[in-house]
Amino acid sequence: MKKVLCFIIAVCIAMSFATLSSGAEWNQKAEFDKAKATMDLSNPVEGVEKIRLTMSTHCSETDSNYLYALAFKEAVETLSGGAMRVEVYGNGSLFGQSDALQAIQQGTLDIANSDTALLANYNPGAGILDMPFVIKSREQALKCARDDEIAAYINNMLSNSRMHLLSIMPLNFRNSLVKNMNIKSVADFKNFIMRTPEAPHTIAAFEAIGATPTVIPAGEAYTAVQTGVADGLEGHAEYVTLQKFYEVAKNYVQTQHVFTFTDYVMSKRVYDKLTPKQKEVIDRSAKLAREVHIAYTTNLYPAMYAELERQGCKITPFDTAPFIAATEEYRKNYIEKNGLQELVNKINAYE
Repeated sequence: MKKVLCFIIAVCIAMSFATLSSGAEWNQKAEFDKAKATMDLSNPVEGVEKIRLTMSTHCSETDSNYLYALAFKEAVETLSGGAMRVEVYGNGSLFGQSDALQAIQQGTLDIANSDTALLANYNPGAGILDMPFVIKSREQALKCARDDEIAAYINNMLSNSRMHLLSIMPLNFRNSLVKNMNIKSVADFKNFIMRTPEAPHTIAAFEAIGATPTVIPAGEAYTAVQTGVADGLEGHAEYVTLQKFYEVAKNYVQTQHVFTFTDYVMSKRVYDKLTPKQKEVIDRSAKLAREVHIAYTTNLYPAMYAELERQGCKITPFDTAPFIAATEEYRKNYIEKNGLQELVNKINAYE
């Protein structure tokens, strides 16, 4: 049965690759294979003790976060000589992202995927990278994601929540996909009902410009916009494209209010019980998979924007200056309250 199930999953993944490739002129399989070629798996760890780990992501097989999981699995199993095994569950088949983090805390899941914005629900300081308008470019985001000091800070913030940070992955800017084709400025968002994830910074950003953010689970976002429960939603281009939100809203307003970072965290209880050799495999694999993710997403976003336009979406320019000004007090208070100025200076130095 396991062999049959694996075969079915492999066929589904192949079909997913082919579907997106034909639609967006983006050959996911070829791009993923090219990205995986960056992994150096030539120096395995000898004598690694056996263990089986469960890894959950809410993302579909065509999402870059799922592909990170596949790269991580391959690295772990290769570097450990097959002693360590990773079972990957995607599509939220085990947990949604909020539930997955709770499962990590409860010790019922080994590894979970989420937006880093959700980490602020466990310690406000852990959401430092998700402050509105703190990131100015993807290049800056890459440097932050690779910075060991920033990762160590976030990891320390999560320790009391029984989480251990494995990787931070930079994606792209979140923008506003709305039904009203006339929305194009901060003033137009007054009283606008915006679907958001359970992300404190994102919620605060839209509150600052007079919008009405409403937290709706990802699986219900499409229907919420379609039925008018929400006037629109926000997210980066890969997410918007893969979820086919362009079917229910056609105006992609370039608010760039937050840069999306995602993460994989491990149960701290599980990580702390690993042997030194097992930890070496996990730590090396997490960095290797992060670099695969970065390589894969380098050219992904132009392809996603092209697909949105092909699907009839209008890419609307947006003057972010009023939005930045409206969130300035929020940023200042957040930085002061959590003692983040030194780390923010480090982030700003990467501009």
